[in-house]
Amino acid sequence: MSTSLRHQESPAPSRSAKTDRALSPAVWLIPVSLLIAAGCCLTIDLPVARFFHAGHYPGFLRELVENTEPFGHGIGVVLLLTSLALVHREQSLRYVTAGAIALGAGLCTNVIKFTYGRTRPRDLELAGADFADTFTGWLPVLQDIGGSQSFPSGHTTVAWALAVVLTQLFPTGRGLFFTLAVFVAYGRVQCGAHYPSDVFAGAALGWTVATLVLNYGPARVRAIMSDPISSTSEPRLTITPDSHSQAA
Repeated sequence: MSTSLRHQESPAPSRSAKTDRALSPAVWLIPVSLLIAAGCCLTIDLPVARFFHAGHYPGFLRELVENTEPFGHGIGVVLLLTSLALVHREQSLRYVTAGAIALGAGLCTNVIKFTYGRTRPRDLELAGADFADTFTGWLPVLQDIGGSQSFPSGHTTVAWALAVVLTQLFPTGRGLFFTLAVFVAYGRVQCGAHYPSDVFAGAALGWTVATLVLNYGPARVRAIMSDPISSTSEPRLTITPDSHSQAA
């Protein structure tokens, strides 16, 4: 009897305690690989920018990226997660937290943008430019240099951070979320807002910020985001034939 009571009185592990675990080193292979790719792309940034500036791509790609861009845009993220919160109200706090993490990651890009400037492809005379011409130097805001907020890509950072937090909530949607994040990154290069190295760096930043917050952030945030949202948490509407229809 006493053994049974001791077993019943033993406290269950808290949700925040579940997240107090060391991350596998393999988790960091993705951001490291993205940063390596960003470095490799520095040599092709201008040729790629010239290619898209000349419009050498199928027209349907323009429509594709225009319709996927909201996944990495602040307003789009707010509208998406607000809609989810309204239809899934018992999980609204989790959606708000997910949005805050994604948008917070996007704000981190501003620290880099305001520290060291890089001219966007669409604001640069690409024909005669070289690699050094894309960078404008330290603290471009103080120098009143317009168009020097190319590095890293804020849209891509937000999209990849959002993909990470949504995967935490809906693991089965991982493929869809990261596909959308890739389209956002591609679209930023296609429209001349960023170079390839900018979007790879933004993807690495988004992944890193979201992963760090989910695993080492405030205990309250980790507790809110600790478990996936069950697809069976909502009661399902079932329609059964009445006795009259069965008799007929």
